[in-house]
Amino acid sequence: MSAKQKIYARFVEDIRSGEIPIGSQLPTEKVIAAEFSVSRSTVQAVMTRLANEGIVKRQAGRGTFASRVDDDMSVKVALDIHNIQSFENEMAVAGDRVSYKLVSFTKTPSLQRVARKLDVAQGTEVRCLYRLRFVDDNCIGSEVRYLSPMIDWDVSLAALETQGGHQIIQEGLGLRIGRIDAALRAVCANETQAQDMEVALGAPLLVRSHTIISDEERVILYGESFYVEPFSFRYTANVAGHS
Repeated sequence: MSAKQKIYARFVEDIRSGEIPIGSQLPTEKVIAAEFSVSRSTVQAVMTRLANEGIVKRQAGRGTFASRVDDDMSVKVALDIHNIQSFENEMAVAGDRVSYKLVSFTKTPSLQRVARKLDVAQGTEVRCLYRLRFVDDNCIGSEVRYLSPMIDWDVSLAALETQGGHQIIQEGLGLRIGRIDAALRAVCANETQAQDMEVALGAPLLVRSHTIISDEERVILYGESFYVEPFSFRYTANVAGHS
């Protein structure tokens, strides 16, 4: 990964995760250049890219500020949830077997983005589920799930190790899924992802971020699924309400 890619990936991740809160000022170009041992022109090129993508705003005489409120697509459509299969069902239809490796299931303070999605105060402690996904014993990605603290997550370790998210929610917790708000984007694999999924640092990953909401309009969880190249998946959905 080039120096420009490292700097770009670092700030995209920090802003997306809430490590750098929206509206806060980024370090100066001089400070960033010193940290990454690059020239200021290299940093300027990265900041120009981030500004063009709407991730930061540059204000003359003041500095550069985090500005991305969300990473959802700018063009949005309404999807009929009844026509969307869970990942596990989609793979079963294709004749593939899905399995998981539980990496961690811990409590963590919610960063800005997670707190906003779960509708809790920033810093509220939430459970975080991190698993690797396999299709026919081949690692095709990972998943991170931030679970709403408003719901009693009385789930067995066996379920976390073997069941898909929809199955845990519907069968384990007895909740009905009302809708899923989702978005797709692409990122570069960071060091942890590269090591866990056995891909090159900076390798392209397809990311599906989603918020699962019950039929009673309660947020159940916010999650992100990362898929390695060349894995792909299919959606069939009715589109309504866009022009």
